[in-house]
Amino acid sequence: MTRPALLDNVTHRHLRVHTERSAALGDARHSALALPAEFRHLQAHFPIVFQLVEGDAGFQPIALFGLEEGQNLFLTDTGWDATVVPMALQREPFMIGRAQDDSLQLHIDLDSPRIVKTEEGEVGTALFMPHGGFSEYLDQVVLLMENQHLPVFIEALMRHQLLEPFVLDMQMPGGEQARLTGLFTVNEERLAALPGAALESLAQEGHLLPIYMQIASLAQLSMLAERAARR
Repeated sequence: MTRPALLDNVTHRHLRVHTERSAALGDARHSALALPAEFRHLQAHFPIVFQLVEGDAGFQPIALFGLEEGQNLFLTDTGWDATVVPMALQREPFMIGRAQDDSLQLHIDLDSPRIVKTEEGEVGTALFMPHGGFSEYLDQVVLLMENQHLPVFIEALMRHQLLEPFVLDMQMPGGEQARLTGLFTVNEERLAALPGAALESLAQEGHLLPIYMQIASLAQLSMLAERAARR
């Protein structure tokens, strides 16, 4: 459950958050939302795939951290074992809300384990400066919130019918077979068969690069299996 509240520099002037990575702070998960703007960086570490979601969005891209629910193979006793942390994780415990006039607002989940409790003292990262302005950390969060462009990317994939389901079969460390289902990827043959005008349009709209980065990221599936085998 979440308890979102509109963030303001009076009510939350002393609020601090934990920014490190640990299971106790909610990082023991096998995937997170991936945004097209970060595919170039994510693909060097994580497989990027698509999954069906409820509502009008249809699909969303995710970075895979593990092969089963609750398994994060990049989370260690000392923190995050990769040079990149997906934006969706970096921006927690914040979320975007909408005012009555439909303008965007910054909210914070007051029930998040990342909220520093009063008894913990002055640990964590401050959200506001002593005079009330945003801290450097909160400025960065706002930039992460603004870096979306996901709906138009998904619309482009759907318009050209580029997504196809795939099933991943693998052998687990104990010798048993495992299967990942319910995932989608870009159909390379369909992409290659698009007419030049369609490819040019995708390139001009900024979609072609993340499409190729998603395809390239599938090479990390074998690396993910190797990480699982080492555990």
